[in-house]
Order: sequence, then structure tokens, then C-alpha cells
Amino acid sequence: MAIVIDTCSLVAMARYYLPLDINGILTNFIKEGLETGEIILLDAIQQEAIYTSQGIAIKAMPYLKEVKYAVNTTEIFLPSPKKFHNLVDNNFCVRLLKNELTEEEYVLQKEEFLKSGDGRIIVYCMYCKEQYKVMPTSISVLTEETKSQNDGKLFQKLPSICEFLKINTITLTEYLKVHGIKIERVNAG
Repeated sequence: MAIVIDTCSLVAMARYYLPLDINGILTNFIKEGLETGEIILLDAIQQEAIYTSQGIAIKAMPYLKEVKYAVNTTEIFLPSPKKFHNLVDNNFCVRLLKNELTEEEYVLQKEEFLKSGDGRIIVYCMYCKEQYKVMPTSISVLTEETKSQNDGKLFQKLPSICEFLKINTITLTEYLKVHGIKIERVNAG
């Protein structure tokens, strides 16, 4: 199973898990996942990680900066752009918030969303499903976000959009469990 990792998962890993990774096992696991393609880091996520939470993920995992680990999404286009934009306009946005905006304001925010890490994850996963006929279980999105719309943003949270598109999501804890990564207490003396 390949996973497309989002920014909040990288930040959570750096903040909560890596400080406990005394032997570097988790760090090596993530780097190996990037090298084998099991963990997919999109260029938009790589860029967001530089600026999110003062770059904590990049500081904890400097190899994330390497271009060879990032998938270039600028050339990825969906075979049916009109259908995709209809989904964004009618299914991915929060209607009440959309109705409060002028058409120009909405178009600008939509463009920003589609360039964001979450937007690029959605486009990448849909592209994989269309182009490569990837089975829904062979690619998942690793995210720490919840479906709760609690941030006042115009577009739904990543897990909600993934659910609508029938793209699997997995949390960092679930992903590490599946791969046998666990935190154990070390006797101090």
C-alpha cells in the first residue's frame, strides 16, 4: 500500500513521535518509505512543510527537502477538468461560506485551494485512479485531520473529500501500527 502524506502528518511526526525516536528507527523508516515510493511526498506538501509550524518537520527530517523525494504535481492534470471543477464547486466547498463570497472571491480561493497541499493530494489521487487504474485500496492518504469542519475554511477537510471520492485515509498511529513501529519504555537504570 502506498500512502500520500499530508503536511499535518509530517508536523505531528516531528512534534510527537521523533523526539521519542532515540535509535533513529522511525526516521529511517520514513526515509526508506520515501526511497521505495511507499510514502509519496508531493511537491506542494514539501513546500508547505518548510513554512508550517516554523519548519519543524524539515528540521526533524532534513531529507524531506531533497528534490528527489518530491513528486512534481505541476504537470498532473485530470482527464475531465470540467467534471473535477464541478465536484470542487458543488461537493468540496462549504455551501454557506461559498454563498457569502462574490464570484471573483470564490474563484481566487478555489485557485488557492487547488494549489495547496490538500488540493494537490486530491488531484494526485484522482489522477492515479484515472490514469493507472489504481485500485482504491492500493493508495491511501495519510492525514491527522478529522472530518470536523471547525476551522471556518471554504473547502471541506481532506478526510471528508477523500471519503466522498472513495479514497482511503489512514492516521499516523494506524500507519505505524500496520508497519510494526511502536514506542517502548526503556529501563532507565
